[in-house]
Amino acid sequence: MNTIRVSATKARNNFFELLNQVAMGKSIIIERDSKEVAVISPKATDFDWKSFRKAAKAAHGIFKGLSIEEISPLRAKGAWKGFGEWDKS
Repeated sequence: MNTIRVSATKARNNFFELLNQVAMGKSIIIERDSKEVAVISPKATDFDWKSFRKAAKAAHGIFKGLSIEEISPLRAKGAWKGFGEWDKS
């Protein structure tokens, strides 16, 4: 995301142009006396939980047939013995 820094006076004088920039995905930092006082950023979009659940269900069990050596090269045969030992309980 791009960020634009402007003075408070410039923000006041060009408010609608700054809104157009925000609508295009940019964030605006407004400064007064070289200090950040405000931020105008695009509205956060809602997360699509239905699509996420659908993708999670489709991916469930995708790594079932893999061994630990295939998943983690640090635990593969021939790897240094210290790798992977610290998290074994």
